[in-house]
Amino acid sequence: MERIVETIPYSKVKDYDLASSFFGDKKICMFDIETTGLSPLKSFTYLIGINVFKDGEWQIIQLFNDDGSSEPEMIRTFHSILEDMDILIEFNGDTFDIPYIEKRTQMIERNFSIRMVDHFKDTENFDLLKDIRPYKFALGLPNLKQKTIEKYIGLNRVDMYNGGQLIDVYLGYLAAKDEKSRKLVLRHNRDDMEGMIYLSSMLALDMLCRGDFDVKDFSVKEVPSGDRLELVISGETRKPLVRPVSTSMDKMYLDVDKRDITLRVPIFIGELNYFYGSSARDGFDLVKGYFIQSPGSGVDGVPVYKESYRSKNLYIMINDSFLGQNTFIKEYMAKIISEIMHFKRKY
Repeated sequence: MERIVETIPYSKVKDYDLASSFFGDKKICMFDIETTGLSPLKSFTYLIGINVFKDGEWQIIQLFNDDGSSEPEMIRTFHSILEDMDILIEFNGDTFDIPYIEKRTQMIERNFSIRMVDHFKDTENFDLLKDIRPYKFALGLPNLKQKTIEKYIGLNRVDMYNGGQLIDVYLGYLAAKDEKSRKLVLRHNRDDMEGMIYLSSMLALDMLCRGDFDVKDFSVKEVPSGDRLELVISGETRKPLVRPVSTSMDKMYLDVDKRDITLRVPIFIGELNYFYGSSARDGFDLVKGYFIQSPGSGVDGVPVYKESYRSKNLYIMINDSFLGQNTFIKEYMAKIISEIMHFKRKY
């Protein structure tokens, strides 16, 4: 087995790396594997890429099966690194990489009587693909391939071969031991591993949706057409987005440019019902005022209003009680932003 280690200058990735701050003081690593096929029953692992954040910098560690028989040593070495980690970040690893390595570990133990270890169960897994998937429509992504997301971020790399094509390159390397083939397979995985650091910038979307921002201002304004009013709330994120986001849902509009947030919500002027109990028979009040759409889960401590008891549309009255509490405004803003960002559009 060959072990290759490269340190990425933090100045190169500092504007994109959110993994090292998103998970607080937990020890994190990333990993990706290259295999000779999709089935662990008919193929084997020939390269494991690992990113480790250590002493304020990212290290890319590559474990290379340079002789075609080093898979057990590679997997053991990977798990010895994983043993010291709290978080394992991958891209589609929950579906492919982790099950593949687990199956290969079992087969190696059974077929070669080699004692193996498995630290997946001791580590919290975080799949970047699963995390980014809910935002696909809001971001206008055509697909969720790693290279597509990298391109969205602004990282453009030229890959001469895809993972499938590199299988023949690797097998050719085993036969001829030529340096060109070795560099090709290592470079592909190395670029994937560096790309994962850049992909962590997408965690800013999670931070936005969970309320990692400050409310700056709010006001009631007349829309340009002059036929209705809207509540405009502005805020500032703790971490900037790498690309501006402009999206909407049910006439609610969200614009985020780097750290600046603008949320515009239409105001309904009229009469709505406030229901007291668990059924319409428990009584209600007909209330006249200014209302905005409520998030599905409501806002803690804020009454909701409906057109009728069975109506699915919920509203919040914008009065001094609501607007006078910054905690209400922030919770409302975070929940509405999350609903807009997770909204599945039909194109």
